[in-house]
Amino acid sequence: MSNILRDARVGLRLLWKNPGFTAVAVLTLALGIAANTAIFSVIYATFFEPLPYRDADRLVMVKSHLQGDQDVAPVWGSVSPADFLEWKGQATVFEDLQGWSGAQVNIATDERPEQVGAAPSTPGFLSMMGYGHPLALGRTFLDEEGTIGNEQVVILTHRLWRERFGEDPEIIGRRIRIDDEPHTVVGVLGPGPADLNQSEIWLPLAFTPEQQVNHEGRWLTVMGRLKPGVTLEQANANLAAISRRLAAAHPTTNTAWTASAEPFRNSFLSDDTKRGLWLLLGAVAFVLLIACANVANLLLARGTARQRELAVRVSLGASRLEIVRQLITESLVLALIGGALGVALASGLLSLVVALMPPYMLPTEANVRLNVPVLLFTLAACGLSGILAGCAPAWQAAHTSVHDTLKEGGRSLSGGGHRLRRVLVATEFALALTLLAGGGLAIQSLFTLANADLGFRTKQLLTFSLPVPEGRLTGAKEINAFYRQLIDRIEAVPGVVSQSVSTAMPLWGGFGMQFEIAGQPAPDRAQRPNARFNMVSPEYFETFGIRITQGRALTDQDREGGLPVAVVNETLVRRFLPDVDPLTQRLVVVQLVPGASEPGPDIEWQIVGVSADVRNEGPTNDQRAEIHVPFWQSPWPGARLAVHTAGDPTSVQQSIASVIQSVDPDLPMADVMTMGQRVSESLASARFNTVLFGSFAFVALLLAAFGIYGVMSFVVAQRTHEIGLRMALGADRAHVLRQVLREGMTTAVIGTAVGSVGAFFVDRTMRGMVSGVSDVDPTAFIVVAVTLLGAALLACVVPARRAASVDPMIALRQE
Repeated sequence: MSNILRDARVGLRLLWKNPGFTAVAVLTLALGIAANTAIFSVIYATFFEPLPYRDADRLVMVKSHLQGDQDVAPVWGSVSPADFLEWKGQATVFEDLQGWSGAQVNIATDERPEQVGAAPSTPGFLSMMGYGHPLALGRTFLDEEGTIGNEQVVILTHRLWRERFGEDPEIIGRRIRIDDEPHTVVGVLGPGPADLNQSEIWLPLAFTPEQQVNHEGRWLTVMGRLKPGVTLEQANANLAAISRRLAAAHPTTNTAWTASAEPFRNSFLSDDTKRGLWLLLGAVAFVLLIACANVANLLLARGTARQRELAVRVSLGASRLEIVRQLITESLVLALIGGALGVALASGLLSLVVALMPPYMLPTEANVRLNVPVLLFTLAACGLSGILAGCAPAWQAAHTSVHDTLKEGGRSLSGGGHRLRRVLVATEFALALTLLAGGGLAIQSLFTLANADLGFRTKQLLTFSLPVPEGRLTGAKEINAFYRQLIDRIEAVPGVVSQSVSTAMPLWGGFGMQFEIAGQPAPDRAQRPNARFNMVSPEYFETFGIRITQGRALTDQDREGGLPVAVVNETLVRRFLPDVDPLTQRLVVVQLVPGASEPGPDIEWQIVGVSADVRNEGPTNDQRAEIHVPFWQSPWPGARLAVHTAGDPTSVQQSIASVIQSVDPDLPMADVMTMGQRVSESLASARFNTVLFGSFAFVALLLAAFGIYGVMSFVVAQRTHEIGLRMALGADRAHVLRQVLREGMTTAVIGTAVGSVGAFFVDRTMRGMVSGVSDVDPTAFIVVAVTLLGAALLACVVPARRAASVDPMIALRQE
């Protein structure tokens, strides 16, 4: 240990004496370490950091799914309350089992109503999760508050309590109006993961008598805590047995359904996000390897200048092992200094990464920050970087002839070291090309998605929702009268071209309904196909610019009391009506009854038109089968509105808000966005990955260019005498310029050729992992390769010009 400390002190003195070399090497390593530290912080918080819940490894998501349809992630709202109650009563593997749902509610304010996210949950949910324990104020829900008539209580998140109620200590017992109903505040959660959730208030979830026996309505999300010692396999076996009993007892609704449990951690994290994070970690690992190769080249150049010093030390009795240890230790000291600077840079880079990250991209419990495990990772990265960068000069020193070095006076350049430097530069270029190819594919993916034909108008559209409280609009006549009045008044606003009312719209939600084709053999009710079901006003297709490819669109004549009609999309026709005229067919769908816990009777909807496919779920998702029915024939209280304007859609927002206030002063205009903003939001994750991937690829390009510049500059400096002699014997400047450029570009071309293999595998990997990346695009690859070679050419030009400018007399006199 004493020898290592002595070597470290010697290394520090040498680094201090060479501030230029030290600054360049430290900054190079710091860039690679900073990038790795920042991205690993995100990886650790997402995949490895212990969750902030009691015995989090026993928390599982429990979902219903069709047999043979095992999705990787749990499906939101896949469980019926009746199934949940059966699981809760029959399952023997759970210590606790709770359910929740999502909702948007209106909280009354002194100025105007405001919409906030709410999480109706069964009374024991917060206690099971440990949300906000200990509570800042009050208590959690009581069991009796989960029954109809006793559920008018609310628990606030710490964030809402702080921002809206000014941390009022007297908030407990206070009554606030939620959806026009008074609710008593019984608790305030402590600060924690719940503050990062989209839900700002928690309400007790009470099932109606009809919901408790309805096995068909599947809208509940369920989470459980396994008993100590129970495995996931045992839990799934228990759930499968219960599912079989339910299928026997309720064959109409449960025959095709089963249940399974999955780990809670990252259960709502999309596969695209997981893949994107690991790809980013791979990208920064390449950046660090390129930085290590750069520093190794710098150390090789410095080692060449120190050959005489090292040879003298060996001649005085130092062993080659001691020389190697000294050089590795110096490299480690350099890496640790670079690591310290890298941590400082990582702090700022991490803030930038978090700022660029789309909202709710990561789980709410992921606390991205620099912590002890991340710093230990950084320390390990520093150690590995130091060893990797120090191996090359150590190898060179170990294979240098002491006799030849002392005889030549340290003037000549070792052929082995020269070749090693070229190998390192070629490696840099291979790694850089691989990373640039990945960055190019990420950019290509984003460009493809951003320019995809979505099938609907994206400009001059203002969209918003009207979160009508439950019970405000009760009957079909009242709902239709309300929205007809609203449409008439919005139509009179200057600048409005058209408007529509619908329960869903492109990139924004909607009902999923099972259907069957009238006149065909009815499948098992539980196995009927599913389609997106949308109730729309007649102006819907005109407002969104959706083409009708067959038949007609909906009209004002398709009103209540008339023949139920529907417009379906091309995907539904292609999948379910391939060999018949769709305009002769009828679809059977249950009636949706506002305020009812169970659907109404089956309704046969006559198909009168076929619309072009629309990417309602964004450019990264395939089209679903869709059914559009007249809003007036199947009205719904809460709806979404779209307004097509002649100019800037935001210019009419205030006028429309005034119209809504004139119709209902207590109703907020919620989720206001232009359609362009919604499209941009749907690409947020892809844009985030592209920006980071492209940035790291650009850093790799700079490091690779710097690496070849450093090597060629060093070669020119070492060969000044040789170049002067050649020019004295008749070589002209153009010949010297071509020779130096040829040597540098040969190294770059070799590295590019090797890197093309890595680029090929990156392309194949990203094709299966990143949306928008299809077959190999030779144009993109050529652009990336030419960019890299262009950077190499620029990096070689300066030392080549310097070599061509050597004065033969001065060069020979120096020798």
